[in-house]
Amino acid sequence: MLTPESAARKDRTQPSGDAMQHRHFATIAAIIRSYRPETVASEADAIAEHFANELARTNPRFDRARFLRTCAD
Repeated sequence: MLTPESAARKDRTQPSGDAMQHRHFATIAAIIRSYRPETVASEADAIAEHFANELARTNPRFDRARFLRTCAD
């Protein structure tokens, strides 16, 4: 299994750019693996809330409200 930590190590050896990298895919996979729906207005809202909660843990500057507004647009 590709963990976010091992993916980040791999990314440091690859050329960087604007494209999503292994660490991004590993983080998304980990978020999906941990998804357990709760009572929310819709499945899309539940997924957006779950991603927002998990992504907030990856970056202290993550703007949860902005992310959720973008998901709703």
